[in-house]
Amino acid sequence: MLRLNSSLVTRMIVSVAAFGIAVFLLVGGIELWRERGELTRSAHVRADAALGLSSPPIALALWNYDLATLDLLARNLVRDGAIVRVQVLADDGKALVDVWRPGFDSARAGAPLDLPLKVAARPAAIGTLRVSESFAEIDAQIERRAMQRLPWELLKVVAIALGLLWVMHRLVTRRLLALVHDLRDLKIDDPLARLPAQAGSDGSGDEVIVLSQALNRFLDARASESLRREAAEQQLRAGLQERSAILGSLRDGLLALDGSMAVRYANDAAARLLGQPAHALAGRSTLAGLATVAGPGSAVDFVEWLAPRLRRREARTDRLTLQPGGAPTIEAQAQITPVSGAREVVWIVVISDISDTLRTRAAEQARAAAEAASLAKTEFLSRMSHELRTPLNAIVGFAQSLSQDPVVQGDPKRREGVALIERAGWHLTGMISDVLDLSRIESGRLRLTLGPVDLAPLARDALAFVAADAERDQVMCALDIADDARWVHADPVRVEQVLVNLLSNAVKYNRAGGQVWLRARPGPGGSTVQVTVRDTGLGMTPAQLDGLYQSFNRLGRESSGKPGAGIGLVVTRTLVSLMQGQLSVRSQPGQGSEFTVTLPAAQSPAEPADGEMDVVSDPRAEGRPRRLLYVEDDAVNALVMAALVGRRPDLTLEVCGTLAEGLAHLHARPPDLLLLDMQLPDGRGLELLHAIAADPRLRRLPVVMVSADAMDETVNAAIAAGARAYVTKPLAFDEVLRQIDAVMAGSATTMAGGLDGR
Repeated sequence: MLRLNSSLVTRMIVSVAAFGIAVFLLVGGIELWRERGELTRSAHVRADAALGLSSPPIALALWNYDLATLDLLARNLVRDGAIVRVQVLADDGKALVDVWRPGFDSARAGAPLDLPLKVAARPAAIGTLRVSESFAEIDAQIERRAMQRLPWELLKVVAIALGLLWVMHRLVTRRLLALVHDLRDLKIDDPLARLPAQAGSDGSGDEVIVLSQALNRFLDARASESLRREAAEQQLRAGLQERSAILGSLRDGLLALDGSMAVRYANDAAARLLGQPAHALAGRSTLAGLATVAGPGSAVDFVEWLAPRLRRREARTDRLTLQPGGAPTIEAQAQITPVSGAREVVWIVVISDISDTLRTRAAEQARAAAEAASLAKTEFLSRMSHELRTPLNAIVGFAQSLSQDPVVQGDPKRREGVALIERAGWHLTGMISDVLDLSRIESGRLRLTLGPVDLAPLARDALAFVAADAERDQVMCALDIADDARWVHADPVRVEQVLVNLLSNAVKYNRAGGQVWLRARPGPGGSTVQVTVRDTGLGMTPAQLDGLYQSFNRLGRESSGKPGAGIGLVVTRTLVSLMQGQLSVRSQPGQGSEFTVTLPAAQSPAEPADGEMDVVSDPRAEGRPRRLLYVEDDAVNALVMAALVGRRPDLTLEVCGTLAEGLAHLHARPPDLLLLDMQLPDGRGLELLHAIAADPRLRRLPVVMVSADAMDETVNAAIAAGARAYVTKPLAFDEVLRQIDAVMAGSATTMAGGLDGR
């Protein structure tokens, strides 16, 4: 048995121990120096990678002056590894963020490293990222490794030197072997794996037990670090998956390219735009052969089109016609952005399909052009209507005046000639009105005022309108409106226009001794009213019925000698449709035709309460003639109005040629009724209407507009400004006189579209 307390043994043990320690220190020092070098290089690599990944976000946060994000990114850098202090400096050198790792010792840190911070929007650096590195943890780790290896290495040296030193084997080697065996039995992937406790000692001075306890502490630390790293990796994977999902959901294609134009990342939209299956582009070494770009001459490969743009190293946006191999050709926009600070990604290319945008823009331009053309056509027709109605007013007006001349009335030939002039004038007026209505309908500018309408007076007026033609052509007209079919929901002016158009055709294309019936009955269920116009005239063939609603198609009646333009029924059907109604027709050649207008039924409105109507006193009750003031600059129109008023001895007429003269006359000697033209040399009639409305003395003066402008906008503006009625030229004498009487009595209704007397 070796005597441990003998001096020889002690010296031997000491000598062997000293030799072993010397060898151990030399070899272990070299090994530790090599390990320290590897750990230091690894720490450098990780630090460089962290800086490469964090520099662009830090630059972007600095560009947006997002200090919270800067602080978060800086703390992430100093969390572990060689970087122990991070400073973010503005371009003026001011420190915006300065964070360091707890326990940071500036004396043990290396020289700071300054990195410029840049963004794509600005070529110059916007600030500086200053980092300090320290390898104190690596030194401590090397020291711990050295301490962990020391007993085992020393034991091996002593064992080799002393050979069969039983004591060393008994006291150290055997137990170390047992410890190694326990270590080998440990499951590396088990975070709860620990070395069993050593028996036979309390462990206060037993190196093996201390080593075992140290190993268990290391295992505890390794398990905690493993859990922390696993959580960090899960968080990183979740973040990457979230970013990948966000990029994958983009409608625009995104390509991340390296310096050799290999694809480092591509979302599904990029694959779709390039005619490839989803996820087919990621990791592809080249984009060649996937698509071509149409050029002025021939198409070029997408890579050939892209390469010269990448070489310029500048952000740019280009338009291109992209022709993928497995997808339709699209109009695209490519946004090319260089990436700085990343290790692998050099370019970001965003491809957007702008085909729909270009089609929408072209459609909008076409619509704007169509609207401009429609507006120009409407304005032209409005001007032409005004210019045609003014001379027609003289023709029709003087014809009406001549018809009352005793000389004309006493001469049948002259009377018939004057009647022909009047009918021709009204026919031309009707054609002008139909063309204007058709233009309004085509441009969508026709405005209706829907409400309860009494059919009975409108039907009587419509029959009176065609009575002269019916009498001339020996056609008998009959009216039959049921009491429960009188009220419809419609526009009164347009209802009368529809009835007049249908009755005019029924009389025009009838036969001598024929008949026309106008009747109204409730529709099925009582929710509608059916107005029927039936005649015993020529009737229509199926072929004629097919072209009945074609504009300017007279169905072969051009040679019949009957006037017409072929647009009346087109306007009629559209008006009925706009009033939520329907127009149907039945016809037999030689037996006549039957047109049925179906309109929504309405309830009879309540009678107005007393005092609701602004009634003007009747001058005839005061024993004096009624004085009319006509503001009109055209002498011929003034003569026509004088002839019209001359039919009534209880009316007198005064004429002013300008707005200024008319306003002065109103203040000096207010009339009982003002007749006002819309177009005057010194302004518009609307200006005088506004002046009258603003004057307390003239506010109750009734005003009737007399104009050749038949546009709905003009009529509505005049009524809104205070006019009681609006009469369009040419003037139907009897109707205008009835309207004057109604306005003077305070019961006039607005005559939108005027009295054209057709």
